Amino acid sequence: MSALQSNVDITLEQTERLLAAAARQIAPQWPLDQMIAVNPWWPKRATAFTAVCAEQQLLAGTSCIMPADWYLAQWQQQIMPNHLQQALLEAGLSFSHEQALAGLAQPTELSQWQSLPTLLAAQKKATSSLPWPQLIQQQLSQFLALYYQYPERFNADASSPDHAYHSWLSVVRQDKGLQVLTGQGLTALFVALPDSPKALLQQLSPWFATWLPTAQAQQAYFESLLQSLSGWAGWQAWLDWQQALQGQQGQHAVCQLLYMLLGWDWVLWQHSKQHNPQHQSLLQALQQQAQHYAKTLAQTEGLLHLRQVWQRALELSVQQPLLRQLQQQQKVATEPAQPLLQAAFCIDVRSEPMRRALEQQHKQIQTLGFAGFFGLPIAFKATDSALSRPQLPGLLAPALQVTQIRANTPTLSRQPDLGWKQSFDLASSSLGMVEAAGATKLLSLIKRAFLRTAAPHAINKHLTDSQWQLSQADQPLSISEQAQLAAAILTAMGLQHNLAPTVLLFGHGSDSCNNPHAAALDCGACGGQTGEVNVKVLAQMLNDAAVRTALASEQNIDIPADTQFYAAMHHTTSDELEVYRAPEQADWLPWLAKATQQARQQRAPQFGLKGQSDPALARFFKLRTRDWAQVRPEWGLANNAAFIVAPRSLTKNLDLQGRCFLHDYDAAQDSNFSLLHTIMTAPMVVTNWINLQYYASVVAPEKYGSGNKLLHNVVAGHVGVFEGNGGDLRTGLAWQSVHDGKKLMHQPVRLSVVIAAPKDAIANIIQSAPDVAALVNQQWLWLYQLDKDGSVHQWQQQGWQETPL
Repeated sequence: MSALQSNVDITLEQTERLLAAAARQIAPQWPLDQMIAVNPWWPKRATAFTAVCAEQQLLAGTSCIMPADWYLAQWQQQIMPNHLQQALLEAGLSFSHEQALAGLAQPTELSQWQSLPTLLAAQKKATSSLPWPQLIQQQLSQFLALYYQYPERFNADASSPDHAYHSWLSVVRQDKGLQVLTGQGLTALFVALPDSPKALLQQLSPWFATWLPTAQAQQAYFESLLQSLSGWAGWQAWLDWQQALQGQQGQHAVCQLLYMLLGWDWVLWQHSKQHNPQHQSLLQALQQQAQHYAKTLAQTEGLLHLRQVWQRALELSVQQPLLRQLQQQQKVATEPAQPLLQAAFCIDVRSEPMRRALEQQHKQIQTLGFAGFFGLPIAFKATDSALSRPQLPGLLAPALQVTQIRANTPTLSRQPDLGWKQSFDLASSSLGMVEAAGATKLLSLIKRAFLRTAAPHAINKHLTDSQWQLSQADQPLSISEQAQLAAAILTAMGLQHNLAPTVLLFGHGSDSCNNPHAAALDCGACGGQTGEVNVKVLAQMLNDAAVRTALASEQNIDIPADTQFYAAMHHTTSDELEVYRAPEQADWLPWLAKATQQARQQRAPQFGLKGQSDPALARFFKLRTRDWAQVRPEWGLANNAAFIVAPRSLTKNLDLQGRCFLHDYDAAQDSNFSLLHTIMTAPMVVTNWINLQYYASVVAPEKYGSGNKLLHNVVAGHVGVFEGNGGDLRTGLAWQSVHDGKKLMHQPVRLSVVIAAPKDAIANIIQSAPDVAALVNQQWLWLYQLDKDGSVHQWQQQGWQETPL
């Protein structure tokens, strides 16, 4: 947010633009059944990370880096003198180590924007009633939960674009509970609120002019309101995101929430004028913080500067050993042998240990890393159902639809079986539902407790091995169109030639029970779903004789007659490798079984297990998938730290400890660097989202984490969770997903991206792709280039600088 000239006569049109600009600062939060990792600061990517940290501290009271004492505890443990020295050098500070330690230990007092409700609450510290900020949060949060569960029950014009705001007015004007909770008569003031949001802004404009001297201060005020209910603001932003994917731009849904928050502020202001003897001091406090907003923001950034240096030192402690390993491998990497088996995995960090385990079974096994949706821009439509779900990254809109062709189609269960809503098998089985179901639910609970039956996926349990139909705009995809799609995918995967007799396409998915955030453990590239649909559709297409013929004649890609593609699944909770329609006898089947055993042995120490037999480990991991009391079924993508874009030969001999996203890429086969452009503008952005969701859930769990899993209650069927029975909608990861009860399981570092490609090619993509430029120039991630001669260069200050290691 850049400083603007003072202008007390901000017009209504300017105010509307500022309101929309504030709404654009909110990152979308996906619903539970499509949950993907989100960078909570994505809308701010064009602003420097350090500046956003200061702004978030000021407007939301939220830190974007760890506390000073946490960094002090890392000194001489994780952060070594050379890391700190390099970080000080990059920051332009000539401090000694002792000065950096002393400066970090010095207490700092950081400012925070004081909202009108907060100032009013401070004036009445001794009151027994619920403080205004909590009351507003509770009222709006409960209203929104009911609104999205039962929108048809609100007395408002359903065709109105301001249906949400009108519905809120219809509720709050009749809410007698507010007087009980506050002891204040606010009803008449709510009745007096304008029915039109535009009229509301007109009514508030004179008030804004008395204490918001600049456009910058006014936008800051609007954003501070949204930050007070940031969980619901994120849900509203997701609704706007979905409209944008359909070509309808705007922040209409977020603005609806902002109108409600403005309505509350106006009512409290009017009430204060009528009944508060200290009312004039409120105006003075508002004026003072707004007038000094830009100065306070700069001061906050300055106070956080040294902690930012220590954060950088932490990241260097992770980057430098990795870069040294890659540099050494660049000098000794060899060409892979002719493969007998090829296995394509998602770039997900959980695939890295499994790929390594599988490759160690035979020297002619080749594994590949590719985005988990396998390049299929599809939505899956369940047969005999109106339900359609995306099977691709949330950044994209599906262009194709897939359905299963079945002769005798069983009817899908009704809504309780299709999603989270009212499903006894899933986490939304609330206490109220248990009570209502009585003995029926008791039997289910006993069965779950003692028999440990698997929780079936609400949709995927209906998938069969029947054929798939691809269509676009309700028209089946022609053989030629399928061949064109297949050619693009094979080329991107580097499989347009040199195919093995057996090619396994591994999607991945998690298995857990009683877990409202289950989708967050599935494939983010598949829109928070497993990759089962994608791999089955792709395998069918690549095995189709007509498609192969078209590939050869139209796309110049010959798939050998003896090459067979198999759809497969990597079950990340149990490390089971499942192959659909697998042959009864094949030389490669034992390799999969042994790789599974090896991967489990490698993962066992994460759960405090040592020396367990293979059968014991198999039982242990399988039970985690079926234990409805298990709050840590697996660690998901915890401790992710790097994204490596390079030939597999560069990483094959390295134990990367499940911390790296691995995308296979050979610059020599990418003559115009179009594939590199795709990787940097899509998978790199997705990995940034994943990395910063985990990062934010650690550095600011109270704001960007979803709290304690044991207290979660599902809201409106699939919208999100409350922690307890109210408060704001909780977003991000639960504390149990990043902490094992004794220590953090995720190290909060920004993503390090290492690309083995020419410097000029990478630089050209940065210059041509605004989102990529924002991420690398504003230090939302760290970008390194690995040259053929083994030298490493870092992108700094919009150019390359060689990095000594």
